[in-house]
Amino acid sequence: MTTEPASTSTGATHPGSTPGAVLFARVDETAITVDECTDAVGDATAGAVVSFAGVVRNHDEDRGVTWLRYSAHPSAQAVLAEVAADIALAHPGCRIAAAHRVGDLGIGDIALACAVASAHRAEAFAACAALVDEIKSRVPIWKEQGFIDGTTEWVAALG
Repeated sequence: MTTEPASTSTGATHPGSTPGAVLFARVDETAITVDECTDAVGDATAGAVVSFAGVVRNHDEDRGVTWLRYSAHPSAQAVLAEVAADIALAHPGCRIAAAHRVGDLGIGDIALACAVASAHRAEAFAACAALVDEIKSRVPIWKEQGFIDGTTEWVAALG
């Protein structure tokens, strides 16, 4: 599923959000990097930039994984933008960027990248951790993983 990015130069449209607080929040098939997130949030006021990369690993519960496929509900883009705006509201002064990839991914590919910038490290760490937790909890994205033995399994990315 490919959707339009939620990035704008004026930031999130969530009621009460700080203009510019959400630099982008997108769900699509485009390869993502942590650098694009950190570059987007950094500015002269940022004393800390905290980032996260969710990387496709080669195992799951002692079973060898050879590939993953992420699928998203049509609302995933809007929900991700809402999550980012909610985190911006809960952590004033933070600048946020987040991207979740869908489609076929290989071992070592980044499935989720995000970054949070703040004047101070404690707030940036707290906001980034909350962002990742809320994305995993609320954004309707699921993964199908293929195992070395040829079997597959669907795993909800929620929760």
